[in-house]
Formats: sequence, C-alpha cells, structure tokens
Amino acid sequence: MTEEVFIRKDADALDLLIADRLGERQRKLDRMAAWERPARNIQLRPMMAALAIAACLAVALVVVAPWKTTTSPWNELGLDAPNVETLRSATPEMAEISQLIRDENYDAALAATEVALAQSDRELRILNDALVSGDDDILLYEADAEQLNNDQLRWTYIYLLVRAERNDDARIQLKRYLKHKGAEHREEAKALLKKI
Repeated sequence: MTEEVFIRKDADALDLLIADRLGERQRKLDRMAAWERPARNIQLRPMMAALAIAACLAVALVVVAPWKTTTSPWNELGLDAPNVETLRSATPEMAEISQLIRDENYDAALAATEVALAQSDRELRILNDALVSGDDDILLYEADAEQLNNDQLRWTYIYLLVRAERNDDARIQLKRYLKHKGAEHREEAKALLKKI
C-alpha cells in the first residue's frame, strides 16, 4: 500500500525532508508487511507423495530384486531335500549331514557330505574289486548296500551343490549319478541335469 504524498509547490526544504522521511517510512512498512505475509504456498503435498511412492518402490525393488532368481533349479522342479537317515545302514556321519541340512548349515553339510562320499567311493571300489576276484553272497550284499549308500550320498551332494549354486560341479556329479542304472532318483536327476 503505497500512499502518495502530495507536495505543495511552495514547499520548503523542511517539508521536502518530511515528505522524503514519510516515503521512506512507507517503504519500510511495505517491506515488513511482505516479510510477515506467508510465503507462496508451494504445493508440496503432491511432490511429497510422489517421493514417498518412489522410496517405497525403491525399497521393494531392493528387497524383492525380481531380476535375481531366488528359486533354485531344485525347487523349480519341486524336488524334496534328501534325507540320508532313511537308509538301513545310516551312519553317524549321515545323521550329522541330515541335521546340518535341517539347520540350513549348507556349507558344513557340503563339506561333511564330500568327505563321506569320498569314503563311500573308496569302500565301493574295494568291494567291487573283491567281487571280481570271487563270487561271495556276503560281498555282493555289502556291495549293494554300499552302492545304495553311495547313491544317496551323491544325491545329497548334488542337492548341496545346487544350493551352493555350483552348477558345473553338480552337472559332473549328476552324470556320474546317472551312470548307475539302479539309482533311486534317476528321473529327477535327468530333469535336474536339463534344468541346470
């Protein structure tokens, strides 16, 4: 609100000074009034809502990460986790491996299975060599039992390799597993080999 000050034509220096001071006072009052007026109401609500939605989407993408495949080939095929305790000749090592798998301690289970499988491979070789030299029913029974044990350990080892995303090693073990015609999980192994 600017007030106009009319100065008379015959005003002296004092009148001009008073008029000048009144004009300056008015400019200061106008400036203070401008400071006290609320600032332009910037519409922050739509912008804040958009930022909140963007933040939620970013969190969802980080947590869910759809570009990462969280499902392993084993789960995609709907295969059950192996249980090495179900064998008649289950050993304490097998019970330990099963417990580690149940506890989801896959690294330790993988290491224990690798050791047990190497031991089983050695025993199976010894039994097969003994069978070549003689035809003994007891040796034949022991070799069959060890072959079942070996197949179950290898299947468990394959499971743990797939869980560890070591697909190249899993392929090698699957091919070795499929060489034995009597393997219990033969069809699942073929499907898994195609999948990985």
